Amino acid sequence: MVQRIVDDIRVALNHDLYFVALSTALTLPDICGKAEYPNETSSKKRYIDWYNKEIGYYEKNPNQTNEEEMPYLSGNVIYSLRCSLLHEGNPNVDNVQLTRKNDSLLIDHFVLKVEKKKDFDIYSDSSGISDIFGQHRREYTMSIRRVCLIMCCVAEKYYKDNKEKFQFNYEILDWDKATEHLPRIDMEAFMRALADPDLSK
Repeated sequence: MVQRIVDDIRVALNHDLYFVALSTALTLPDICGKAEYPNETSSKKRYIDWYNKEIGYYEKNPNQTNEEEMPYLSGNVIYSLRCSLLHEGNPNVDNVQLTRKNDSLLIDHFVLKVEKKKDFDIYSDSSGISDIFGQHRREYTMSIRRVCLIMCCVAEKYYKDNKEKFQFNYEILDWDKATEHLPRIDMEAFMRALADPDLSK
């Protein structure tokens, strides 16, 4: 399932279907978190813990020099984006929820960047803190391509290394593949035959 989802996300990106790719990519920590923490009852905790362990830790600025932590794509931020996009249909980061967790996670201005595919698939995010006219502002600009590609690569690797953890009770049936050995029905001839008034005789 994970591989199929990752492949679909990459196809969506190749066709510039940014929000199809993003909304699907945001489900990968749900799936992998369930595999990694099967006994954890909170889907939110599973999501955030898996994301922080596999991705969020590396998103954090390793050379933090000032006291105030720079905005970054933490597990709480990504989970907030996931909930807003999947449940409310908008790519919002809920500062009320983030502030309850940690003031340093606050993002006053969140920007989603869409951009065409580049030859080397190198994309960047940016973050900043500013004080202008007495207004303190924390900003983050996220490249949809970048976050989707990172989530795909990490989830794909995690799945390949931990296939035994993905024992869920479902099956995906590729109907075209399952029926490819059967003779094809000429639907045009079939419909003509159905319309034949002599058929009932």
